[in-house]
Amino acid sequence: MKFLIPKTAVRTLTFTAILLTLLYLLTPDLFSQTETKTPIAPTQTEAKDSKDAPVSTEKPVEEKAPAPAKKSPGLVDLFLVGGWTMWPLALASIVGFGVAFERLYFFFTTKLVSKGYNQILEDKIEEKGYDGALVHLKENGDQRITQILADGIDVSSGDPDLFAKGVEREAAEVITLLERGLTILASVSTIAPLIGFLGTVSGMINAFDAIANADQVNAKVVAGGIKEALITTAAGLIVAIPTMSFYQFLTGKINGFATEVEEGANKIYKELLRKKGALAAK
Repeated sequence: MKFLIPKTAVRTLTFTAILLTLLYLLTPDLFSQTETKTPIAPTQTEAKDSKDAPVSTEKPVEEKAPAPAKKSPGLVDLFLVGGWTMWPLALASIVGFGVAFERLYFFFTTKLVSKGYNQILEDKIEEKGYDGALVHLKENGDQRITQILADGIDVSSGDPDLFAKGVEREAAEVITLLERGLTILASVSTIAPLIGFLGTVSGMINAFDAIANADQVNAKVVAGGIKEALITTAAGLIVAIPTMSFYQFLTGKINGFATEVEEGANKIYKELLRKKGALAAK
């Protein structure tokens, strides 16, 4: 027995793997680290010249050695400092961005509706009536809106009410396909900040625990817990904001497509009513 994997799942896994690879390759470059310069030993010529030079009786001024430059924390360091809540946030980010990129790929590679589609449809109907609508649908058969309207016409047999029901059924199927994965994006954008706030609470608990166990309270005692709290809060927002943006963008695309389908169906529905009325009048 063969098990078929849906194309959506394959694309999601592919984009997730690409995202993980990019993160692995780009991690060393996200946070630049400063390097400390080592002093260069004098050459033999410089050392010989210094021996031949007259010895000065003045006491040389002692120069303070520059403090070694601190290295900026890397992405892995910040991840580890963030504590245990960073792991579910990392999983949520991988799932959310994988689904978002798969949906973007689907929308940009699928012809939903071209610009000015309904205006051209209206012009064809005004020019040739119902036959003009059929010509327009035939010329734009590669678009999803055409497939919906054409399927509605096929089941209508010239009846406007049957056409409306057919379009409604076909549009529901296509919109369900378009909305696939949006629930995951909405869940990630909602859960990620909550996980970040949970990490904030965990960090503050660690900070107060350090205060309770310390003999003398200073900034270093509570700095670790506060740093953990801030990192997890920022990480939760970093995951939630892009996924919410993707969700709103894709939802807008779907709503716009549904509006176009409704407008095109209304134009053909009115023409079917006119045709039915003309036949009844004869």
